[in-house]
Amino acid sequence: MTTSVVAALAISQPWETTSPTASGKDTTSVPPMRPSLVPDKTRSVSVDFATVVDPDTNWSQVAGRLDEAGANAVELNAGRIEFTAFDWKAHPAAAAEPGTDHLARAARDLHRAADGSNRQVGLIVDAMAPNWLADHPRAAGVSIDGRRAVYQASASQLVHGEVGRRLVDFVGALCERYDPAQISITELFLNGYTFGSDDRRLFKQMTGRSDWPRTSDGSINEEASSIKAWRAAVIADLLGRMRKRMDATRDGAGSRVGLAMDVRINWKHPARGDLISGHDYAVLLGQFERLILWAYLYRTHRSKDLEQVLDRLEQTGLDMSRLTVSVGVWDRPPGPRVRPISTSRFVAALRAAETHGITSVNVTPLSLMSDPYWKALASVWNPDGT
Repeated sequence: MTTSVVAALAISQPWETTSPTASGKDTTSVPPMRPSLVPDKTRSVSVDFATVVDPDTNWSQVAGRLDEAGANAVELNAGRIEFTAFDWKAHPAAAAEPGTDHLARAARDLHRAADGSNRQVGLIVDAMAPNWLADHPRAAGVSIDGRRAVYQASASQLVHGEVGRRLVDFVGALCERYDPAQISITELFLNGYTFGSDDRRLFKQMTGRSDWPRTSDGSINEEASSIKAWRAAVIADLLGRMRKRMDATRDGAGSRVGLAMDVRINWKHPARGDLISGHDYAVLLGQFERLILWAYLYRTHRSKDLEQVLDRLEQTGLDMSRLTVSVGVWDRPPGPRVRPISTSRFVAALRAAETHGITSVNVTPLSLMSDPYWKALASVWNPDGT
């Protein structure tokens, strides 16, 4: 899913490519991922995990496309706690291809733009963990009617459990290994599956309440403001621990690596954020640098709605420089045989995304960007072909 910027100082030490090992595995050292100057406008493209780890991905061709489109940043999906695009020393079994650093391999060809400048390279962490939860079902979130989540860990797992610890460790490992422009957390939300006994105990502990808020008939009131605020606090706690780990990793080593998070848009009441998911914008911005708004038109079908959302956010006084608008190319929720939105809707969304003080725009995913979409992107981001 998506992302963009928050970079600072250049990496002065040049990168080198080492020779392949005897096993033939790629041992490319890590190229610089942060440019010497932060651009006035950040225009990034997100690369999905399957493309990152695909040995047939032609990264030189991708770099050419980024140049033609005027993209000065790229976001690489590093994976989940259960499978990674590199050898994670703490959890080697998670590697998609042991012995191969797919992130360094991609960055080697993508970090340098055609004009000689360094292109920002950010990394994406997916918070879902379906395989891990299948093996550890008690760690899964639980719905009001007792169903266990397939993808989403419980709130208590994020605060006190192994899933939260691994996510913090994963972010720390990426920060230490790559020094990226930023790390973005995607698919982190708590709607629906926060009602197990462990989460009830956590809710009581964090709020001081004796029980869930209830309706007049005694059922749990999922719409209660106390539950929404608690969910935001759980996510903020996790992000705060990530920020602390990242800062400790980078202590004395120059500028901060940016931390960002994908958030859902509340299309009816934008300034509130998507509170039922725990996406209270004001609370979350207290823990990291940037929100990445999911501007996925399958949720609204009108690019005009996106501009209205940005207008409302600007009117409330939100710092628009801390927002990235991520334009999703999907015509419906990602899944098998998904198609892209029309190029006309794509262009309209791109234009709407750069209104009301937005300086950071992302396009996702690369896998849906066929030739007509690259040309459409260039018509907005690089109309002069420079």
